[in-house]
Amino acid sequence: MKILKYLSLLFLLFLLAFVVFVATQPATYEITKQKEINTPSNSVFEYVNDFSNWNDWQQFNTEENFNFTTSQNTIGKKSYVKWDSENAIITTFAQKDSISQLFIQNDNKQTLHWKFKKLGNNTLASVTIKGDLSFTEKIYSVLNGGITSYVGPQIQESLNKINNYFVSELGEYDIKVEGLVNRPSINYLEQKDSCLVKDFPKKSKALLKTMKNFIKSNDIETLEVPFVMFQNNENENKIVYAMCVPVKEEVLTTPDSQIQGRKYESFLAIKTTLKGDYSHLKKAWAKTRAYMLKNKYNEDKKGIYIGIYKKSIPEVSEPSKWVTEIFIPIIKKETAPKKVIVKDSTETVTAEKVE
Repeated sequence: MKILKYLSLLFLLFLLAFVVFVATQPATYEITKQKEINTPSNSVFEYVNDFSNWNDWQQFNTEENFNFTTSQNTIGKKSYVKWDSENAIITTFAQKDSISQLFIQNDNKQTLHWKFKKLGNNTLASVTIKGDLSFTEKIYSVLNGGITSYVGPQIQESLNKINNYFVSELGEYDIKVEGLVNRPSINYLEQKDSCLVKDFPKKSKALLKTMKNFIKSNDIETLEVPFVMFQNNENENKIVYAMCVPVKEEVLTTPDSQIQGRKYESFLAIKTTLKGDYSHLKKAWAKTRAYMLKNKYNEDKKGIYIGIYKKSIPEVSEPSKWVTEIFIPIIKKETAPKKVIVKDSTETVTAEKVE
């Protein structure tokens, strides 16, 4: 009986000592992690600052299945990410090489500061996270070797995933010129827009979402996958395009509608397939034109330029697995007339025969 009392007393003393130890631990924390990424700093900044990419790398995810949603605008002061209804991140940024964020989880608040330092053609990405610890969180921290031991690896893993995106996902691609094809006539809906080349993935994605909502609300039957119709222009930094969705039957729209019903007739084109990120599209267009020059095809600059996104987001998240087909219109070659020599008893006559 005395031994049981002694053991109970020792346990209480140990518990008291543990509580005192936990109480004396710092109530705040600050952790910084860094990673050098083999990509220019402006590209890394734009990727991290766009919440639509966060599902691929964000460090606050756990093994639980959260409902991950973003605001309609995924960039800037009014953008946010939510996990369920009680969790949110709101981001603001002051300049192009840094991002400041506030992470709110119930009553727990954490601040994050991202810094993207230029190192030649590379980027030194650093993340500093600061926050307060409740008494319960202090206990969890002590039992798990300190907050740095479990929060630090989460941040480092996020930086590793971002690096992997640029090194593996963006670096892996394949371009195959498939040659001459006939594009059949088709009915489609289109919405026109223009933007800088670097903004095209985000702008076109938002435009496609608008068109899908229009199609759904009007109960329009579609065919195949959406495509983009590019307008030939001399400004290499700007894209003038129309987001298009093939439809089964011709759709009549009012002249003032942003979305118009159209149809194009069949035409000849040189087809090229790109497997990989859209950043390699410029190389795909160049390789296609080199093929045309070699094989003496004349580009129809008044024709229809098409890009079809066979595999893309949101169905396929990894850029290395995206499949895009591009079509450059060509002018149909005229068959050259053949000369046939006809001889009679008095003279030689040259006649032309056209096949």
